[in-house]
Amino acid sequence: MAIALPYLIIFFWIQCMGQIIDIGDIWETQCPQGCSCEIQKFSDLPLHQWTIPRKWSNTPTVDETDFSFDNDHIGDELLKVATCVVAEGHEKLLSMLPSDIQVLTILRSGRGDAEIFFKATTFQRFSELLSLTIEGIDYNDPSVKDVNRYESKGGIVLAGDALFPLGMTLLYLNLERVRLTSLNLTSKNKANLVIKPMNLPNDEKLHKEQVVTSATNEHKGHRLIFLSQQNSGESDDKEILPYDIYKQEMDGYRENVGLFTGLRALTHLRVYDCALKDISWHMFDGLDSLLYLSLEKNNLRFIPEFCFYGTPNLKLLSLASNQLLTLKSIDLAGLLMLEQLDLTGNNLTFLSELSFPPFPALRMADFGENPMDSVFPSTFEIMNTTKQLYLGGTGSKLKLQRNSLLGLLQLKILHLYNVEIPLLERFILQGMPSLTHLKIRGNISSVDLDAFSDLGKLIDLDLSYCHIEHISMDAFYGLEKVKRIDLSNNDLEFIPPGLFSTQYQKELKEIILTKNKLTTLPWDFFKTLWTVNKPSQVQNIKLDGNPWDCTCSMATWNPHLVNRIRETAPRCFTPKRLQNWGVFHALRKGGLQCKRSKRRRMHGIPKVLNYEDNNAIS
Repeated sequence: MAIALPYLIIFFWIQCMGQIIDIGDIWETQCPQGCSCEIQKFSDLPLHQWTIPRKWSNTPTVDETDFSFDNDHIGDELLKVATCVVAEGHEKLLSMLPSDIQVLTILRSGRGDAEIFFKATTFQRFSELLSLTIEGIDYNDPSVKDVNRYESKGGIVLAGDALFPLGMTLLYLNLERVRLTSLNLTSKNKANLVIKPMNLPNDEKLHKEQVVTSATNEHKGHRLIFLSQQNSGESDDKEILPYDIYKQEMDGYRENVGLFTGLRALTHLRVYDCALKDISWHMFDGLDSLLYLSLEKNNLRFIPEFCFYGTPNLKLLSLASNQLLTLKSIDLAGLLMLEQLDLTGNNLTFLSELSFPPFPALRMADFGENPMDSVFPSTFEIMNTTKQLYLGGTGSKLKLQRNSLLGLLQLKILHLYNVEIPLLERFILQGMPSLTHLKIRGNISSVDLDAFSDLGKLIDLDLSYCHIEHISMDAFYGLEKVKRIDLSNNDLEFIPPGLFSTQYQKELKEIILTKNKLTTLPWDFFKTLWTVNKPSQVQNIKLDGNPWDCTCSMATWNPHLVNRIRETAPRCFTPKRLQNWGVFHALRKGGLQCKRSKRRRMHGIPKVLNYEDNNAIS
């Protein structure tokens, strides 16, 4: 004991100096069997795995906000972290944990036959808890049997009041495969938002059926009122509600009502694969500090009106992988600070000017993996600060109309999937003067002249996998800043003369024509990529995967641009005796007997012969 005393004094002295250092596993020794306890840096915690959607973190940067955390002040702070694997008898196990835990992760073990119930008393000891993660069993795992038990009984159940004791400290809450329950209606004391008809009959003698009929037929609109649930004792102020309005109020509390009520400090909330079928504004009312909300992979079919009105500072909202059928402007009303919106993997079939409320701060919107077939004109004019937009999915062909993309004045990245555009014309891509990256997938038979002339700032154009058969020689007119053009995996049989030219595409560096149906190139293809008295900007041209007809016309090809990568060098398809020969090897040793042109070698184009000798491909 005398030996250990100096170490304890040193430990507490360092704590007083503003640092937390683990000496001699002092805190870890309090950890019960079945849990692991350690001290970790905040920046090393697995919270980062779910706070940023993977797709968004891998997209080209456009100065978007980093949503990992605003953790400059706590990134290097040491926190007390505990991870417990629970089964039956979980209450006893958790009661043995140190009460000063700051980060707690609870994992369900076993087959999930028994129900584990978490309630307010489970967490009331942890007065310093900053982060809570609860993960139930993954019933999609082949090793787990009796999948249907998750929907009936078994697994982890979270009581409606379980989180109340954490309201003052909890910042991060992650629930995975947890069954959520509702509060008892008699215990709530929050104000209620109810949508009431404007002109309700006030004759108390009307029968219930007459009230319902009158309220349905006579009202001219709706108004929002707050119904206080507090018992003030002043009966004169109470209003007698018609039955249909009372039923509406009660139905709003039917499931999961108030589950997160009181979590005033909460900044990040994730409810993943929890079989949510209904949500209401009551669930999120009063979450003024919430910045991140993910309800991914649930069973939501619609969003109630003003559902997120109680989260005025929300910056990221993910409703991905649900079953949403439609979207109305009042559904997402009030999210004036929202910067990222993820609606991927739903059942949305169209978007219109009535789909969105004002989003003055929105920077990224993802509607990918939806069976979307229509985007009506002026849909995005209310989203004029958006910088990244993703549309379309495999379930249906996306058809764009004139002015479908109008108003996206600050858009920089646009991805369109599974489009159906017989002729890609200029008016389809109008309204995006700041666009720098464009990716299109789907069916585009032809690309018209000046199709991209309104995209003067475009840097990267990806039209691969679009089944393009024809392209106008002036299709890329106006793309003065484009650096990369990808036309791979299409059905092009012919490249029109002058399609690529450094006279018009002055910063062009890479051309990709891989896997088309090309047999030859225009005689001046490489000549147009060379500028008098200037070195060529083009660095790479990919021509592999085409059925090339190897003839002496290929003597004008520049191997320095085409043969940069040996594995992607073009090969002959015809004549048959040269099939699968490298193009430049065939020119040199294939017996084509081509006569060398007697012309001066232009400045900037190196001699071809020496390069061929060093890069023979057969």
